[in-house]
Amino acid sequence: MDRQPDPLQTTQKRISDLVDIKTLQEILDAFTTTTGLMANIVDVEGVSIFPRKGIKKCCKFCRIIYNLDGGKNRCQAAYKRAGKQAALFGEPYIFRCPSGLIEWAAPIILNDEHVGTIICGQVLMWEPEEFFWIELRKMNQPLTDDFEELFEAVGELAIVTGNQVQASAYLLYVVANYIMKAGWENYEQSREFAMQRTLYHAEIENRKNLEKNHETVLSGFLIDEGEILLQLRNNRKKAKAYLEGLISSQRYEAHQNLSLMRAKMTELLVILSRVACQMGLEADTFQGINSQAIAQIYQNDSIESICVLASRAVDAYLETFEQFGEKSENPNIGIMVDYIENHYPENLSVDAIAESACLSTGHAGRIFKEQLGMPIMDYVLKVRVEKSKKLLLNPHYQIQTIAESVGYGDAGYFTKVFRKVEGITPTQFRKVHKR
Repeated sequence: MDRQPDPLQTTQKRISDLVDIKTLQEILDAFTTTTGLMANIVDVEGVSIFPRKGIKKCCKFCRIIYNLDGGKNRCQAAYKRAGKQAALFGEPYIFRCPSGLIEWAAPIILNDEHVGTIICGQVLMWEPEEFFWIELRKMNQPLTDDFEELFEAVGELAIVTGNQVQASAYLLYVVANYIMKAGWENYEQSREFAMQRTLYHAEIENRKNLEKNHETVLSGFLIDEGEILLQLRNNRKKAKAYLEGLISSQRYEAHQNLSLMRAKMTELLVILSRVACQMGLEADTFQGINSQAIAQIYQNDSIESICVLASRAVDAYLETFEQFGEKSENPNIGIMVDYIENHYPENLSVDAIAESACLSTGHAGRIFKEQLGMPIMDYVLKVRVEKSKKLLLNPHYQIQTIAESVGYGDAGYFTKVFRKVEGITPTQFRKVHKR
């Protein structure tokens, strides 16, 4: 039989990953010293995350109950229930424990998940009267027949007002969750840094292997808008890996140049916004992603942090794509886009592209423009220019050769088309990206 993990150890591990357990204990001890009220942190099962010796810091009444047969389990079950209620309401929850004392539970929430509870109290909210002693005896009869020591311990309990209970509960709730949230953000950022470092080192190894095998490694690696669109259309989960790899390759190309890295990540986000438009999303659904991410990128002086910011922006884009989807789910668009990707070097026509999806020319042109925001042949032109930009990075290729390879028999016409799209000639583009 497999051994089940100890819930105490599991919660201690999760919380200690984010914040020092000793620090939490010191905070609770300071709270006790200041207010005179006892405080503890338990996991979702009601078990304290602190060492067993912490029981000595409980009030005398609770120590007696804990040492009775079944008392500890009864308290933990009460803490478990109170923690669930507090997490359900998202605020401190005041309750009466099974032994008759007033306590309150403040939920600890990490990434929208209840991972623990602050338990505070073991107090009275009124002077004990005759009915209190009768009720106390009745509630604790399942545990003991000797009430003299318990009644004596009641005399040591603090009597607090309702306002004091509410204020102390809220104080612990705010402080503990603030510390946990800060720890969670640091933990997540450390994980993201580690992932980016892994991807970056993988990119370095990949480049070394290409050079070792005498394969061409193009300098000035460009972001291929058409490839991003194709990846997103085919499989958005794989597109995530593709975009993360793109960030790593751009980092490699930047060679620790902070300004260049900022420019490359900004270019990536701008291209993603154009792809989003082509996929039918309204501009206001992704403008906020870019404005926030780009502002943070230019305020940050660490290339590794810039990679993390870009990665988070990519995640936001992918979530937006999943949330809103494409305006039209017409599969014929994908068929035509794939056909263009596979046949762009040929003498393409609207008729041939429409025929690939078994559509009339008019209907194909209409749905293509509705979804991608441009006529079919404009998209063909854009794909050809994107493909030519990669080839232009290799100085051994003549302009005429590149023109022919992307579907233009005349270098002069290719230059005219390229200038229209990019604002510069192919030769000027090559000079700009020359190293």
